Amino acid sequence: MVRFQVDLLGGLRVLRLSTGEDLAFRTRKARCLLGLLLLSPGFRMNREHLASLLWDPAPEALARSSLRQALKELREVLEPDGDVLEADRFTVGLKGAAFAVDALRLRALIGGEGTGQADLLAAAALWRGELFGPSQPSAPVFEAWLQIERSQMRSALTMALTDEVERLIAAQAFGDTRVADELVRIEPSHELAHQFLMRFHALRGDQSAALRQYALLAQALADELDSEPSEATDALLVAIKSGEVALPRASAVALRGGAGREAEAEARQSGPPRITIRPPLTRYHDRSKDYLGEGFAFLAKTCLSRFRCWIVIPWPSAGFESASAVDYTAVGRAIDADFAVDCVLDWRSPAGKLFVTLVDCRDGREVWSGLFPTAEDDLQATSSSVAGAVAANLASQVNHITLLRHARSAASDRAAYDLWLRGHQLSRLWSAEADDEAEALFLRAIAMDPGLAGSHASLAQILSTRGMVRPGYPGAEADRARAFAHAREALALDPYDPRCHVSMAWNWLIAQSAERANTHFRMAVDLNPHDAETLIAAASGLGFLGHTGDALDHARRAVRLNPIFPEYYSVYMAGIHFMAGDYEAAIAAVEKCHDGFPDLGVWASASWAHLGRAGEAAAAYATFRDLVAGAWHGAGPADEEGIEDWVMGTLPIAWQPGRERLRAGLRLARAMAGP
Repeated sequence: MVRFQVDLLGGLRVLRLSTGEDLAFRTRKARCLLGLLLLSPGFRMNREHLASLLWDPAPEALARSSLRQALKELREVLEPDGDVLEADRFTVGLKGAAFAVDALRLRALIGGEGTGQADLLAAAALWRGELFGPSQPSAPVFEAWLQIERSQMRSALTMALTDEVERLIAAQAFGDTRVADELVRIEPSHELAHQFLMRFHALRGDQSAALRQYALLAQALADELDSEPSEATDALLVAIKSGEVALPRASAVALRGGAGREAEAEARQSGPPRITIRPPLTRYHDRSKDYLGEGFAFLAKTCLSRFRCWIVIPWPSAGFESASAVDYTAVGRAIDADFAVDCVLDWRSPAGKLFVTLVDCRDGREVWSGLFPTAEDDLQATSSSVAGAVAANLASQVNHITLLRHARSAASDRAAYDLWLRGHQLSRLWSAEADDEAEALFLRAIAMDPGLAGSHASLAQILSTRGMVRPGYPGAEADRARAFAHAREALALDPYDPRCHVSMAWNWLIAQSAERANTHFRMAVDLNPHDAETLIAAASGLGFLGHTGDALDHARRAVRLNPIFPEYYSVYMAGIHFMAGDYEAAIAAVEKCHDGFPDLGVWASASWAHLGRAGEAAAAYATFRDLVAGAWHGAGPADEEGIEDWVMGTLPIAWQPGRERLRAGLRLARAMAGP
C-alpha cells in the first residue's frame, strides 16, 4: 500500500497520505538519503556507497557515523510508518511499494513500449524543475552524482519529446503545439521545437507570433550558448517574412539544417557525432609558448565534453603530427571521427589570435571557421566561446543542445595554471626524474592558487604512484598519506572533474576500501563516458577490484575512442587481461609496449608461468628482475623477496582471487628462472 507521495522534481517534498502532512527533515542529508534510496535499483544501496556519496571526502569513520545519524533521523521522520526502512550491517533499503515517486513515474511513462503522445504529455507535466531542486547539501560527490542523474533524466525526457516533434513534422501535422510547447518550456534553446512553433504560427497567418517565436529562440541561444540560430532557422524566418508560408515541407533533418549530402550522411550515421581536436599549432619566434597550445586543446576538449549530444574523442597519438599537413579524411577513418576542430595560436603580434576551423572528416570540407582575439590569461574564456561556436555550427547534426555547467574550479592565477600544465605534461613520462620536477611545479601552483583542483589531483596521482616508478622506495607510505589529502582537496574543489574522482578512487583502492574506490571509478566514467583516458584509468582500477567484465568493456571502449593510443595503455591492458584470467591476451599486451615500465614484467612472467611455459616465464622473470634491480630505491640490494614485497605492496589489488593468482604466478616464474 502506498503511504507516502515523494516529489523529487523541482525540490524534495514528502507527503504522508494518511494525514496529508508534509514531513519535515532537520538535515538536508537525511532528505537526500531518502531520495538516493528511492532512485536506486531495488530501493537498496550498500552502506559504503551511501557514505561515499554523501560524506566523501570525510574520513571513513566519520562518514559511517554520519550515515548512522542520518538513518536515525530518517526513521524518526517516517514514524509511525517507520517499518518501511530496512537496514543491516552492509545495506540500507526501503519498502518501495510504500512510496509513490514522481521521478520514477516520469521514467515509466517515457520508457515503456509504444509510448504515445498522452504518456509524453503526462511525463512532461511532471517536470517541475531539476531533480532535488535548488537545495543541495555540502557534499561534493553527491553533487557530481546529481549532475549526472539530472542530465540523464532531462535528456531522456527531451529526446522522447523531440522524437514526437519529428514525427509530427514528418506527418505535416502542425495543428497541435502541446508537445513543442512543453519541449520549449523544459529546454528553452531547443531549436527544432521553436521551428515547429514558428511554422504553426505562420501557417495560421500570424506572422507576428512567428517572429516573436524566433526572437525567443535567439535570446535563449544567446543566454545559454553564446550562439545564434542556425541557417535553417534563419531561412525559415526569411520565408515567413516574405509570406511564403507554404514552404517545402522537408524532413525533420532538413528542418534542422541538413539537406542533400548532409541528410544522407545523417541517415548513415548511428549515434551522436564524434569530434576530435587537433593539437593546436603555435606560431611564435621560439618554442616558449608551445605548451599553451596543448593547454588550449585540453580546455577546449573539456568544454566540448560538457555537451552530451556528441562524443569528444582524442586526437591520434601517432601518425598525424601537428606540425605537418593533415588529411582529415584519413583521420576520420583512423579513429572514426566525424568532425575535427583545427586550431592555430598566433603569438607573433602583441595581441594573440586564435584561428579555429571546423572540418567535416567525411569529405575534408570546411564547415565553419572563425578568428578569436585572445591572451595567455584568457584561454579559458576563449575555449568556452569556441565550444559555443562549434556547437552552433553542429546544430544540423543533433536534435538539441544542452550545455552542462563548467567545472566549478577555474584558475584564478594564470601563472598557477601554467605551472600545472607543465607538470601535467611531465607526469605523462612516468619516470622518477620527471615526477620530481612535476611535483615541484604542482606545489608552486598550489601555493599560488590553492583553489585549482587540477593541481591537487595531479599531485595526488604522482604521490600515490611514486612507488611504481621507484621500486623499493622507502617513503611510499608517507607519500600516500599526502596523496590522500590532496585527492580529498581536489574532490572538494571540483566534484564534476572526472580526474578528481579517478585520483580519489586510486587512493581509496590503496587504502583497501573497495566499495568507495568502486564508487569513484564509476562516477568518473559517468561524468565523461567518452573520454579515453578516464575509461582506461577506471578500467584498470575496476580490474583490481575484480569487476573484470566492466574493466574489459571500458578498456575496449577506450581503445575504440583512441585506436592509436600511447604505450601506457598496454600496461593497463596487460593487468586487466591478467585479472580476467586471459594470460595470452596479457602477454600480447605486454609485447606491444617497448618502454621499460617496471610492472610490465610482472604480468608477462606470471602469465607465462600460469600457461606452463617455463622457458618464456624464466626469461621474462629474469628480465623483470634485472630491470627492477637497476631502478631499485630500497635501502639494500634488490633481493627476490624484496622484489615480491614491492610488487604486492605497490599494485593495489583489492580482489583477493586476483591478488593470489598474481602472487602464485610470480613465485612460479621465479622458481622457473632459478637463482
